[in-house]
Amino acid sequence: MRHDDQVQMVRRLFDHIDDGTTTYADKIHRNPVSSYTCPDRLAREVETAFRQWPVLIGMSNRIASAGDYVTEDIAGVPTLICRDREGAVRAFVNICSHRGARLVDGCGSARRFTCPYHAWTYTLDGKLQTIPSGRDFESVDKAAHGLKELHAIEKYGLIFVQPEGAMDIDAALGGMQRDLAAYGFEGFHHYRSLTIRRQMNWKLSPETFMEGYHLQYLHRDSVGPIFFSNLMAFDAFGRNSRLTLPRRRILELKDRAPDDWRLIPETAIIYTFFPNVTFVVQAGHVEMWRAYPDGAPDRCRVEISVYTPEPVVSEKAKAYYEKNIDLAILTVDGEDFPLSEGIQHGHMSAMQDHVTYGRNEPALIHFCTTMNSAIS
Repeated sequence: MRHDDQVQMVRRLFDHIDDGTTTYADKIHRNPVSSYTCPDRLAREVETAFRQWPVLIGMSNRIASAGDYVTEDIAGVPTLICRDREGAVRAFVNICSHRGARLVDGCGSARRFTCPYHAWTYTLDGKLQTIPSGRDFESVDKAAHGLKELHAIEKYGLIFVQPEGAMDIDAALGGMQRDLAAYGFEGFHHYRSLTIRRQMNWKLSPETFMEGYHLQYLHRDSVGPIFFSNLMAFDAFGRNSRLTLPRRRILELKDRAPDDWRLIPETAIIYTFFPNVTFVVQAGHVEMWRAYPDGAPDRCRVEISVYTPEPVVSEKAKAYYEKNIDLAILTVDGEDFPLSEGIQHGHMSAMQDHVTYGRNEPALIHFCTTMNSAIS
């Protein structure tokens, strides 16, 4: 975030602290429980929100050099993202054109991609290069049997993939790029990733980050004492949003000149990239929580990645980041997600028709109404 925007945000947060307020929605909102339980609803979310919108995959450094690749399952679309020899990011369906086998798994670096089934080989730009026993496939047009390419976008140090069609990423970001351009994510480094699977609807993952109302209750023994509870600044950027949660130490800025005001480490800034990514910017690192449906309305897969502004090489730095990651996992996977699984269990009982969002939960209301609009 640019410094002049940070100064304005600090003043805005001071006003909330002084007045005992937060950002308010115009009115309360009711969200049908079927949003979390209906298979038809889930199918519409996958087809529209995930396949026809740019999905944030990670930071540029995740595939820093030519030949680097990562694989991803984007709501049922097996995807291979790589950097080609010219340095461009490319994305392909991770399926061999011969018999449909998955080409590669995980991440790594390669000069070419060879199918493990029959060794059909593809170049980094997706062209079919070799077919073993080629005489048995003499009528196969290699040019027509390359990998199916998806729309890949690299901008602001971030990589997006859109499985169907193409979109202007700046139009999709809705103005949030003003913040993103100021962070210098091009220079960030991937530190660690892990996968969590939970018995809950995928939307419950981003939603747990969308309000600070619960901090003093659910997180009273972990991060609750660090932050002001039920106090946040909310801003919408098209389908995306930003929440700025002040730490109690932000009050120390009142003794400094505005030129010395910095939001980090005095806040946690939480960006929601529609449809499924929670992006937490805080002191020393960025956490990326990517939630995907996992085959049913009450199953999800959450991919967590941590990025740092400098390579983590010393034992002291590793200990620092591990401590921060442990706190994040303790808070979210140890406190938020078990509670969310309980919410999902209650939803599946069909004993309640809706949930209610208060005026102090504008990010939830924005997410709910935006998703409904996207799939209608």
